[in-house]
Amino acid sequence: MALDPKRLIELLAIADAGSFTKAAASRRVSQPALSSSMALLEKALGVRVLERRRNGAVLTDYGRMLAMHAQALTSLLARAANDVRLKKEGLEGLLAIGTSPLASVALVPGAVARICHKSPNIRVQIHERPDDQLIRGLITGELDAVVSPAGPIGDPREIVSDVLLKDIAVVVMRRQHPLARRKHVALQELRDAQWVLPDAHTAMWRHTEVLFAAENEPLPASYVSTNSILALRALILRSDCVTLAPPHLMKLELAAGRLVGVPLRKPHFTHEIVLRTRRDKALSPLAQRFVTALRAEAVALAGGA
Repeated sequence: MALDPKRLIELLAIADAGSFTKAAASRRVSQPALSSSMALLEKALGVRVLERRRNGAVLTDYGRMLAMHAQALTSLLARAANDVRLKKEGLEGLLAIGTSPLASVALVPGAVARICHKSPNIRVQIHERPDDQLIRGLITGELDAVVSPAGPIGDPREIVSDVLLKDIAVVVMRRQHPLARRKHVALQELRDAQWVLPDAHTAMWRHTEVLFAAENEPLPASYVSTNSILALRALILRSDCVTLAPPHLMKLELAAGRLVGVPLRKPHFTHEIVLRTRRDKALSPLAQRFVTALRAEAVALAGGA
């Protein structure tokens, strides 16, 4: 059974707008025409894709599944148009990379610098987002590849992950912190500390949850939340705040002695940075060159750790 792509895009418009009226206005069609289109879609599939409510419309489970495919379709069409535009401008193409801001700051810039040096006639977009959004962008085709932490929970079956870098998280603090001279520290000893933690929608947050649970410690009640690596470093350097982070994230500051990484008494597990790609989608030549540069950067970083 062949689906009309136009109906999928209309379904996505209804999901985004939350109502037939607003979606019809955005698509510049009449509301009866849009309602008829959705009725034909449901008849062809034999399932309900929308629940009509007095104050709008919401997707059913089937509708959410179709909306994901619709997002992939719109991303594909947008990339096709963009590739033509870049070709007209004399550029080789676009490389869209997704990255977790608190995870791959040491990897992605170096890899991009390598590829731009060898392939200057390209355009690169780096999208820093929470991990859940990165996975979604990769599945829909908006992103060519994602570099982010491995999560405690496995990836969707559409995703292939490959480990780039391994590290063990330490408690990072400024050199003047009262615990900075310790050989190791337990989370129990940091109950009264002011913490800086990543956003709750990231793999690093989930790793933090696992570490605290492994030591039977409650998560801090008082903390600062940020996904900005600059804000994180500044807070640690200017106060007695502490954070849990892999050493490569603070490599320069640790090497200079401005920050100190105190190992946990029980590290529990290894922190991994992984490359994620689509299982069913071959990488473009440009994305393949980026992956090669990324692996070279990971080897160099691990060798210099």
